[in-house]
Amino acid sequence: MGEAYSVYWSRERWIHATARCAHLTVLFGGPHTSLPSFRRATVQPGDLLYPIGVCRQVLYVFGRMCVKEIVAVGGASQPRPEDYFRHGGDWRFLKGKCISEVVIGTEDSAIHLDRPLPGEVTKRLVFAPRRGPRPIKHVSDDGRLVHSVPVQGIYRLSESSAADIEAVLAGPPGKVACPFPPRHRQPPPHLNMDPLF
Repeated sequence: MGEAYSVYWSRERWIHATARCAHLTVLFGGPHTSLPSFRRATVQPGDLLYPIGVCRQVLYVFGRMCVKEIVAVGGASQPRPEDYFRHGGDWRFLKGKCISEVVIGTEDSAIHLDRPLPGEVTKRLVFAPRRGPRPIKHVSDDGRLVHSVPVQGIYRLSESSAADIEAVLAGPPGKVACPFPPRHRQPPPHLNMDPLF
């Protein structure tokens, strides 16, 4: 059994992902923080990857992929990224502009939009980097993320946190992540006044 990692998806990525009726089979890594490297995060074949994201301060898990292979691409003596798009199919939108590796996975789980982590699970979420356990920061008393920065990236999960996330993913549906804010908001009372002219 390999390690388990969280993989942060921005709102744009998870909105695109949940529109696909397909299992996750490929991810892309690169040299930048917007598309971090899986190799640098020490991901290996056999590891489990859990895409996560935030909607209205609630942490969601969107699916799971088991890593089959990580291929370096784009260098002078390396394959072109385009050679691996056949593995991606509908997942090409995940690649970003600068990719240096393609993570090919098995068809492990479909993408879900309705798997929020309960507040108590978010509060006890712990990453397990090589230098030692790190609880996530900026979590409110009721388990909401005040800032998403602490979960942005690729992070190895502690065994207990991986089990918690797996239980949420395998459990019953919860509240669906709403990608857009309400269309019409009431203006503040001091702005809701009759015009002067």
